This record gives sequence, structure tokens and C-alpha cells, in this order.
Amino acid sequence: LFRGGKVYFDPMTGEELGVEAIYSGDAIVSQPGEVATLSLTYTNREVMVGERLLPVEEEDFELNFFPRTPSHPMEGMIISVFDGVSQVGQYQIIVLNLGHRDGLETGHVLSVYKAGKTISDAVSEDRKDTVTLPDEHAGEAMVFKLYDKVSYAIVMKATTSMHLFDKVRSAQ
Repeated sequence: LFRGGKVYFDPMTGEELGVEAIYSGDAIVSQPGEVATLSLTYTNREVMVGERLLPVEEEDFELNFFPRTPSHPMEGMIISVFDGVSQVGQYQIIVLNLGHRDGLETGHVLSVYKAGKTISDAVSEDRKDTVTLPDEHAGEAMVFKLYDKVSYAIVMKATTSMHLFDKVRSAQ
């Protein structure tokens, strides 16, 4: 059982990347028919009217992979955080706007950079001038689940808090 979540958009291009599917639980058909009856076998949140049913499929999930840096430079962003928290820390799951089509693979390690703030330029003669500070290294994340346009990564190391729209780049 799944309900539709937010639509993922690429913050740089505006391209729609996919729709979040929020897992609610498992059910089996107890009375088949055009209008069927289901028995819930497991739930992890309230099951609501309008949720979608998807058949259980063999999971194409790599259990053995090795952390490694991508073979070519990559840049992307954190576009969502699992369970909707606003700050990201170690061992949390993030959604990236990079996927198979970008050459990303399971096990790739990416560095996360906190976007540099734009502040008033204290040394400029014009007090309206601003300057953008450099991006700050915030940690490392490893990709564990891939789709064509997005991927899921786990934050393996966090030296400072991370947020939505922070940047990710090939690890050095």
C-alpha cells in the first residue's frame, strides 16, 4: 500500500523527476473480485482511502557493493530528506537529483557541501553590496538505491548540519 507524496523537481532546471511513493503497509486479497476485500498484514502508518496497491515484486536491490568515488565529476543537489525533516545528520536518508542517466552507480560516494551564505559586504564602500561565501564541506553520502532521474543516499559522515538544496559533488 502506497500513497502519493510530493513531486520531485530538479531545482536547477525545473524538470519533473518523479513522485514520492510513501509506503503504508502490506495487504493480501481475502475476497477477490471486481471490488475486492483486503486484509492488512502489516502497517507502519494509517492506511487511508485512495491509497494505491502495487503487487509485490522481487526487489532489484544490490546487497553487496563497495564505496567508491564516481569515475567522472558529478554535481547535484539534495532535493528531499526521508521522513520530511529539515536538517540532515549522520545516517539519514537523502534524495538526490542524480540517477542512472547521470552515470551514478550504487556505492558511489559523494561529498555534501552546505551552500555558502550571501551576506553584506563589510569592506565595500556601497553598503548594499553583497558577497557569497564559499560552500562549506558538510560530510559524505553513499548512494544505495538508484532510479533513472533520482537516487537515495545515506549520509555516512556529517561534520555540520545539512539542508535541502545543499550541493553534492564527486568525493575527493
